[in-house]
Amino acid sequence: MKFSRSSLLLALLLAAVSSLVVSSPAQGPGTVLWKFSTGGFAVSSPAVGADGTVYIGSFGNQLHALKPDGTPLWNFTARGAIFSSPAIGTDGTIHFGSLDKNVYALNRNGSLKWKFPTGREVYASPALATDGTTYVGSWDNNLYALNPDGSLKWKFPTGDRVDSSAAIAADGTVYVGSWDGNLYAMNLDGSLKWKFETTDKVVSSPAIATDGKTIYVGSDDGMLYAVKDDGSLAWRFETGGWVRSSPALGSDGTVYFASYDGNLYALNSNGSLKWQLPIGGGLFFSSPAVGADGMVYIGSDNTQIHAISPDGKPQWQASTADMVWSSPVIASNGTIYIGSNDGFLYALSSSSQGPADSPWPLFRHDLCHTGRVDGSC
Repeated sequence: MKFSRSSLLLALLLAAVSSLVVSSPAQGPGTVLWKFSTGGFAVSSPAVGADGTVYIGSFGNQLHALKPDGTPLWNFTARGAIFSSPAIGTDGTIHFGSLDKNVYALNRNGSLKWKFPTGREVYASPALATDGTTYVGSWDNNLYALNPDGSLKWKFPTGDRVDSSAAIAADGTVYVGSWDGNLYAMNLDGSLKWKFETTDKVVSSPAIATDGKTIYVGSDDGMLYAVKDDGSLAWRFETGGWVRSSPALGSDGTVYFASYDGNLYALNSNGSLKWQLPIGGGLFFSSPAVGADGMVYIGSDNTQIHAISPDGKPQWQASTADMVWSSPVIASNGTIYIGSNDGFLYALSSSSQGPADSPWPLFRHDLCHTGRVDGSC
């Protein structure tokens, strides 16, 4: 069979284009790169280790470890659902709580390092101090401090359940909320430094400014509070619903959070309203994440994952098959990982090359979810 010169050139051109499309498909911001079935509601917020490994828990009782391309590495089975988000220590140890009432620590290969029993379900996510202490709350009303070997260092009784995940300041002060309506500040030895009273449950997890002088936290009384490090009120902002979303801070000091009134809020550092945007129906567990380019990402109960510009304009949405209570994390290559109540972990493309250079850019502060000022992988 003979080919004309023109037909041969056309064939070569088509082959080249075909090869290019296969190897480098178009992946604009908001594209679902892959999704992974976790075997149950993926309410847990994913963490990303120093080597890019992605960790997430699910209501299928399992903690999953995956490669950045979504390939499963291993899973660990607890005896109850995992609402808690994993926190990764500097040695690669993975810490998380379970509704089976235990706090777990796993080795890098997924084997059990230790577990610590509490008296009730553990919804909260652990915070990891520089000395290896793990801080985590339980529905038995206590905040626990655990030694690196999993033994009890101390525990502090609050007046009700502890859903809030602790945050650690640069001076070692530990901040945590309780269903008794208080934000607690704890000294390193487990003694009470002060407590700040709101008028309803504090399920939201605190965020801390770089200088440690301001702590931001939401309450079921509908307020976002800015509390000074001496326990006095700096300011408060009222919304129309519970504030269980945890605040994130932009590089310019903007405070982002969501409310059960269905809005995502952006406040100036003095507590005045910058903008608000309706993005859901009113069940906001998801906390925002701020990208290096200022883009804000958050899930909502309308099954969507939202990307919003720093001036409050919607940029794109990605759909899941159920409500999104998980909080997003932004990897250094721009991939956004987030769970959905449809049971899947999603990996999405974005324009952000990692989180913002800010005091507290996302839920649990950093990619490893240390919950600590200056924490990192």
